[in-house]
Amino acid sequence: MKRKIFFAASFLVLAFLSCDKNNNGSNNTLNSSDQNFLTTAAYSSHDEVEFAQLALAKSTDDSVKMFAQMMITDHTKALMGLDSLAGQYNITLPTMIDSAHAALKANLMSLSGIDFDTSYAAGQVQDHMAAVTLFQNEANSGDNDNVRNFAGRNLPVLQMHLQMADSLTSYLH
Repeated sequence: MKRKIFFAASFLVLAFLSCDKNNNGSNNTLNSSDQNFLTTAAYSSHDEVEFAQLALAKSTDDSVKMFAQMMITDHTKALMGLDSLAGQYNITLPTMIDSAHAALKANLMSLSGIDFDTSYAAGQVQDHMAAVTLFQNEANSGDNDNVRNFAGRNLPVLQMHLQMADSLTSYLH
């Protein structure tokens, strides 16, 4: 009888621990929503870095160049965090810009002077509005604690980028 109770108690403890592990949001797997967040965030940061490199090469405006350098620094740091996080869950992230931004980049490359600067700044406002929404949604309702916390930690930086891009757009007009 003691043996049956011991096995039953052991089973219940293991079942409880298993349920707790699956519900705390920090298990070794990610649901599709958290995976999509990581993939989209990686594309977004690659887009920002590549467009900023183009801005450093093409712009003659010091404010645009300062903003672009900040994009490279901050989004490179974000990419390192994303890569580290994805590695914990054996997720492979994209290493280049997405196809929509490839087309936008081709268009930007054909511009120069104030046309380039205003198009770059306007694109930064749009991209950062999307990034803020993406990160805010993940921070508020992500399933995995690590991914949700990453989004929450990086959200203020993206909000600052959005404000700066908006100010840059106003300055250029």
